[in-house]
Order: sequence, then C-alpha cells, then structure tokens
Amino acid sequence: MKILFVHGLGATPLDALPTLLRLKKLGYQTTTFSYFSSLQSLETIRTRLQQRLSELASGGHYALIGHSLGGVLLRDALSSLPVDVRRPGHFFLVGSPILATRTNAYFNRYAIYKWFSGQSGQLVASPEQMQAIGMPSVPLTCVVGSKGLTGRRSPFGKHANDSVVLESELCPHLFSDVVHVAARHPMLPSHPDLAHIVHQRLDAITRPDAA
Repeated sequence: MKILFVHGLGATPLDALPTLLRLKKLGYQTTTFSYFSSLQSLETIRTRLQQRLSELASGGHYALIGHSLGGVLLRDALSSLPVDVRRPGHFFLVGSPILATRTNAYFNRYAIYKWFSGQSGQLVASPEQMQAIGMPSVPLTCVVGSKGLTGRRSPFGKHANDSVVLESELCPHLFSDVVHVAARHPMLPSHPDLAHIVHQRLDAITRPDAA
C-alpha cells in the first residue's frame, strides 16, 4: 500500500521523515506532496493534489496522512475529487483543524502572514471557508497533540492544545477514532507513535486476503 504525506503551513515533507522511514520498514510505499503557500493559489494546490490522488488511486489501495494545513488541503481536494476516483482506504488527520484556528486568525491580521501563508493560510483562518469543507466518507483517525502549555502562561488559557491548535478546533467529537499523542504541534509528524498508529489501522487493508 502507498501512503501519501502532506505537510503543514511553513513546513516541508522532511518533517515526517522519521515516520516515513519507519513505515517503509513495515513494508509500505511512502510518498510526499509539497506546496508553496506564498507562491501558489489554493486552486493550483487543489488541482495538483487531485492529480496526485488520482495517480495513487489508479495503483490500488492507498492512505493519506495530513499534518495541520496539509489535512485541510487533503479534505478540500477530496471534496471535489471525481466520483470515479478511488477514495483512500484510511485518512489520518494529524493535528489538523476542522474549524478555523485562533492562532491563524490572530496572525491573519498582519500583512506579512498573508504574504507568507497565501490563500491556503487565509483559508484556515476563515470560519466560513473552513465550514464549507466537508468531511470525507472514508475511515478517519484524528491524532491530537497533548503537550501544549495550559494555565496563566499559555495564550490558550486552560484549554487543551498542542502549542498551535486548540483540541476543540480539531473537533475530536466528530471522529470515532481519536488518539492522543504526547507531542507539540511541530513534532507530531515525526513522533515515534505515529507510525505505529498508522500501521495498526492499515494492517487489515494490507493483508493479502483484503486486496
């Protein structure tokens, strides 16, 4: 089975390198998708991502891992993917918000953020645009980082967070499969537990009698 990883805002596919190497040792074929939010429109990224999904789908079963904005972009691409294209066997949303985030909304007030993040970054800061993106009808796993600071010294107060995204913005109540990982937002893609989480859920799909 092939697994596609899509990175978050301001990050690169290298963020998930340790996890992808672990998954390769377990027998998976891994691939990545890169985008440049400051240079590419949301429509351009969506089109490129849909092309990649179509290529993966033509080769059989595949799975997706989307970290942060990467998960949002994958949900956006899947929402308008042609109906005759095979959907992923499993989709892992890793610290990936379902609602507009407080952090992105805060920084979206500044011109430098708008330039750096482009349309994709403004998407995740917009409640209306985020609400318009549906949840795909595929098996889903929500991976929640749980090592964000809370209390008086935290910008999030008493609310659970992963140092960037509030847990409530991940909408874990919408998922039947939720896993908490003791990591901050930037470290989620490389956390040692992530490969195990992915393999545990894909094992049934990758067995010969499940092909």
